[in-house]
Amino acid sequence: MRQKAIAISKGLLRKEPNYVYYWLCFLRGISFGLVSPIYSVFLFSTGLNALQVNLINLVFVLSNLVFQIPAGALADSWGRKKTFLLSMLFNFFGFSLYFFGYSWQLFAAAEFLAALGYVLMTGILEAWVVDAWKARPIAGLINTNYSFLFTRSATAGYLSSIIGGLAGGLIGAISLRLPFLLGGIIFITVFLLGFYFMEEEVINKKISLKEVLKRSLRTVKIGARETVTNNLIFPFALFALIMMIGIKTVDIYWAKRFVDMAEGRVWITGYIWVLVSLFMIMGNILLQKWTDKNKSYVNWFALTAIFGAAAILLTSLSKSLYPAISYFLFYEAVRGVFGPSLYGYVNNLISSENRATILSFVITCTWIGAAIGLVGLGWVAKNFSIETAWFGAALFMLVALIPILKLKKHMRERLVTVAV
Repeated sequence: MRQKAIAISKGLLRKEPNYVYYWLCFLRGISFGLVSPIYSVFLFSTGLNALQVNLINLVFVLSNLVFQIPAGALADSWGRKKTFLLSMLFNFFGFSLYFFGYSWQLFAAAEFLAALGYVLMTGILEAWVVDAWKARPIAGLINTNYSFLFTRSATAGYLSSIIGGLAGGLIGAISLRLPFLLGGIIFITVFLLGFYFMEEEVINKKISLKEVLKRSLRTVKIGARETVTNNLIFPFALFALIMMIGIKTVDIYWAKRFVDMAEGRVWITGYIWVLVSLFMIMGNILLQKWTDKNKSYVNWFALTAIFGAAAILLTSLSKSLYPAISYFLFYEAVRGVFGPSLYGYVNNLISSENRATILSFVITCTWIGAAIGLVGLGWVAKNFSIETAWFGAALFMLVALIPILKLKKHMRERLVTVAV
């Protein structure tokens, strides 16, 4: 382990793009990990109610809906390095507002800045490292299979998330604002490292705001048309939308509920976060074994909805801390495969020329589902309880079975047609 760390550090000093990428992913993961376990606990501690907490998070969701596609166009014309560095500055200012803020207006502004930071780095750092690797093959190696870059960065991301989450829970027990301060400092560190170590050819490609909007609208239009007219994609997009109504509701409230059950012991969120990360890894391993045996993604989706709903229903009904945590961890193992299975299904089914457009629209559907969950079930949590909102989340997960049954029917019909 020590030798590997030394090798990665030496690679960074030589500005080798893969090692620069690993370091940036690792440090970025620590920043987000620091605040993830205590985020909702912090917002509730400032006097906000359940619906206000969700509406603040809604700013993040809506900002992603609006800026996701234009962010890619900006990176293509302005440069991936510049765009990534700008995202670090937005994240720094967002975290700083959380540290200094005391009103929901400032928190909403902080969420908007954090959302800009998120969309400006999502996929853009990955695009940079692929281009940088092509431009500078290490030791004469020309490798067109870049999966090794992303599997290693995913490992670095999980590791940093665990470290950051554990530290965030322990530091949050001292002050719920400190994780935001430390996260902001790390974002500035990432900015400085990226500024010095990321290398990129100057991009002279210019694009107007009008062209960015035109591309964005065209992508949405094509994605919507291709999704709605494809009877193997539309039910799946509907399934993803409905599932996210429930998933987002659980994600936003888990720390608050467990801290309340633990009689205010904030540090417990760090340990729960570590277990959540490990159970999500276990879920991904299980998904890999499932697909390696050529079993259907569609059956996996059905199991995700059933077991996810059952686990969160048991969590919402449990009155004891440790049984509730155990049910929640089972839910996280199931939820951990939602994203990978989403990407796997679309990438296996859709031809390369339409893949990115359709995938972007499906992801947009998940953001719409998240927005519905934040508003609708946030109102339930405010007027009734978090447990009631989670009960509603479980019901939505079960409702998501309806489009999956429709999808299975279409797949059987297609098999019969091919056989004939």
